Amino acid sequence: MGYVTLRVLHGADRGKIFDHLSTPVTIGREEGNSIQLNDERISRYHLKLQEDNEKIVLTDLESTNGTKVNGEDIQVRIVRDGDMIAVGRSLLLVGSRSDIDRRIAEIAAKLPPADEARAKQMGERLQHIAAQQSDVIEDLGDVRTPLLPGGPPPLPERLSPSQAAEMAELLDYVQAVLREATEGAVMRPGNERVEIDFPHWQAVLDLQARLAELLREIGEPK
Repeated sequence: MGYVTLRVLHGADRGKIFDHLSTPVTIGREEGNSIQLNDERISRYHLKLQEDNEKIVLTDLESTNGTKVNGEDIQVRIVRDGDMIAVGRSLLLVGSRSDIDRRIAEIAAKLPPADEARAKQMGERLQHIAAQQSDVIEDLGDVRTPLLPGGPPPLPERLSPSQAAEMAELLDYVQAVLREATEGAVMRPGNERVEIDFPHWQAVLDLQARLAELLREIGEPK
């Protein structure tokens, strides 16, 4: 069983702390949710947090106004300490201060020595955001967490052989489309812009559309 702590930074319930809740956790404005928020822009049952493979997975329950994690619209997303969840007019910070400090230390340990100062600054900025309960953020969708280390996310863990093969096929397809587009790219002398021909550009756009469809399909509540 997983546990999650959520602190309300903005909204009608600003200042509330939901500490060490056992998953699954549902958030909405209706009674019966694990967390009931006083926000008319939140759906009756807005989102769910559940533990899977020792990770906390957030799923939007087909809410009317959607859910954003770190400023990005999502249907399903792994959330970590320090992430910010925007629902309606409310903004929630994942993790207690000690949880976030622990994640900052983990990130700093993976950074080159020259970037350790950056990790410290990320932590200071995040704690500053959490402390400014009186500030008003006009557009919660623009709020992004400072705890975003560079590089792609890790591959899913504990995949079955068939799931690993399916993941490899998907990544092979993405790589093939991008490889064909980049191999046909041209950089003109004296020009800092890279040009690709129209068919390759359309292939990249089609890939983006297909990935968007896959993300939505994965995120649809079962």
